[in-house]
Amino acid sequence: MNSYRVIGCMTGTSCDGLDLAYIETNGADKLIFGPAETIPFDPAFQKILRQRVGLRLLTHYMDEELEKSIAIFHKQHIEEFISHHQLNVDAIGFHGQSVWHDPPNQKTVQLGDSQHLADLLGIQVVGQFRQADVKSGGQGAPLVPIYHQALAAKLEKPTAFLNIGGVANITYIAADNQLAAGDTGPGNALVDDWVLKHTGVAQDTDGAFAEQGLINQNLLDKWIQDPFFEKPFPKSLDRMHFHYVLDDCNQMGLYDGAATLTQFTVEAIMKALAILPAKPNQLVVCGGGCHNAKMMNTLEERFENLISAYDIGFDADAIEAQLMAYLAARFFENLPSSFSGTTGVPQPTIAGQLFRPHSS
Repeated sequence: MNSYRVIGCMTGTSCDGLDLAYIETNGADKLIFGPAETIPFDPAFQKILRQRVGLRLLTHYMDEELEKSIAIFHKQHIEEFISHHQLNVDAIGFHGQSVWHDPPNQKTVQLGDSQHLADLLGIQVVGQFRQADVKSGGQGAPLVPIYHQALAAKLEKPTAFLNIGGVANITYIAADNQLAAGDTGPGNALVDDWVLKHTGVAQDTDGAFAEQGLINQNLLDKWIQDPFFEKPFPKSLDRMHFHYVLDDCNQMGLYDGAATLTQFTVEAIMKALAILPAKPNQLVVCGGGCHNAKMMNTLEERFENLISAYDIGFDADAIEAQLMAYLAARFFENLPSSFSGTTGVPQPTIAGQLFRPHSS
């Protein structure tokens, strides 16, 4: 198998910034980790992205300009990343900004002009990772299980990885390496949006607001009845699916709302753990949620062998960006990245589309 030097780019459903990560990989068992960093969005750009996500419309009205803006933002920071770390790069794995996810209607939209990015950088780009899976009848998400499987090579199985981003997802890796996966429910998105509304900053740092609040059990009992939780794996969510619960929170103040929404994320995760094929030996947490002390402590009370990805030597904040690099390498090697157990796609499916830079 060939090895590829790839920069992976991820802008998640939290709309908080761009994650970049460099790895050398064959898209299978070779993983050499390089530098990684996060570039926060400036408030004006973040507001534009949040507004586009909140439109809840499958439309490309005004999207062409935004797609180019996203590509230009990536170009600037990828070039700085390459220069600063003196990297040799074969390709870019480019996710783009998810703004709509509707797999039952075979629609998923990640904004960002992959061809424009390739032209600006003069480097080939692999993008549009979710489309082939969705068009083939899959959920298009999560795509990370195949990478979690690679990271878990030396872990005792069965094991599970929990990624808490804007939406949370889980990967179960059986003793025979078979995969089961799906979104668990809300991750940080609801808490972020609630705190943004009250403070102007879209983050409950360390869960400090939630720590001071009281949980509204009646609302939790209502929300956990959402039909999503009765669906078996694999399953996936649009970021805005549970946004309706924020209306229920209007009767509460900042602290109680943050406490109740944080607990909702935990309860959703526990629901997901209950439908895994078996109890995993450990639950490895990655994504922004692993920095929320309140969320992590509450989870640890419910699942005794909870560990951060950092605890076993992985960069918990870089995993999703590393994934994009890993998927790009798998694309070049003609290796599938989604499977019936991870997205529900009928046949194993190769993720991605190649965009070569046009000659100047």
